[in-house]
Amino acid sequence: MDIQVQQPIFAKVLNYIQSISDKKSTMPILSYFLMEAQENEGLKLFATDLNVGLIIKTEAHVSKSGTILLPSKKLFSIVHELPEKIIHISTGEKEGWCNITCEKSRFRLPYLDASSFPKVPVLPEEFSNTLPSELLLSILEKTLFAAANEETRYNLNCIFMKKYPEEEIMRIVATDGHRLVQMDLSALKDLTLDDSIMIPKRGMTELKRILSDAKVSLVGFEVKDKNAYFQMENVGMVVRLMEGDYPDYQQVIPKTRGRLIHINRWDLITGLRRVSRIANDVDEGAKFAFRKDGLILKIGDANTGIAQEVIETSYEGDPITFAFNYRYCLDILGAIEEEEVEIELLDEDNPGIFRGKGNAEVFYLIMPMRIEEDENE
Repeated sequence: MDIQVQQPIFAKVLNYIQSISDKKSTMPILSYFLMEAQENEGLKLFATDLNVGLIIKTEAHVSKSGTILLPSKKLFSIVHELPEKIIHISTGEKEGWCNITCEKSRFRLPYLDASSFPKVPVLPEEFSNTLPSELLLSILEKTLFAAANEETRYNLNCIFMKKYPEEEIMRIVATDGHRLVQMDLSALKDLTLDDSIMIPKRGMTELKRILSDAKVSLVGFEVKDKNAYFQMENVGMVVRLMEGDYPDYQQVIPKTRGRLIHINRWDLITGLRRVSRIANDVDEGAKFAFRKDGLILKIGDANTGIAQEVIETSYEGDPITFAFNYRYCLDILGAIEEEEVEIELLDEDNPGIFRGKGNAEVFYLIMPMRIEEDENE
């Protein structure tokens, strides 16, 4: 192999690749990535952790074709520090070693034979669905935070999608058991999706990262052979779908309408941020005490300190008090785009529902917390 590639281009590609390479796997080979150079075709790179695979084609001058495996993290660290000049990568002088040069910098790295690496998946020649990248990125920003992080809760560590043709919507759900987001999008009513699917959070997090950085307008999307495929110009991604049944999330959604309260989104965000300064941990609850003179936000107790903030609301009913994890509330408020938030509350045994005022397609749900009553309230 003998190639030349521009440092800014190669550094950007390796940034994507090294996040996919699995450094913690019991299979050390997965901390490598495959680099394939073909004359007149440029450079192709492939990384996988066996659940998520990333294929990237990029510009390079190829003097001699070849395919090798290189350690992703180490190469990324090297390339990241090199000047924005041409990088020369070559093999051949000594079997199992490649030379990397750029200006006055020279490195020698060991490489492995490509035959020991998982096969590069074949992306569909044609994609049934094409999605605007801005829409897809918006969906991920509004849902991913609500999916579970724990891999042991595999059926919650994903994004659930199901098409409802009779309602002309695509439903997207994410939950970790404590909070939930449900999107019923008419914009995706024509999406080809025969059965419901569960796409792992890890794969969608990587997709979000690429979409946030890459300048693409359309994304190809296909579900086939228990995999989800995405195509973004020169970047292809394959994500292995999760098997099994998604939890019956509809059981936690109240069937009876509650009291509606409207409040300025930014006022609520800043109020929560202020009172959370006194919180002892990220799972602490914030009291939402709705009174005729406004919403009283409160965190803390007589032993650890107390923070309180009063925010103007539209509430005119009898005094009611709920408690929610303040961090979950901030995550949800950060995902809502509307200026005014609508909060729907039934009783202290049912979750609170948050939505942007006037937005009927998306709602967020938070399970209430139990906090001891303050005798002075």
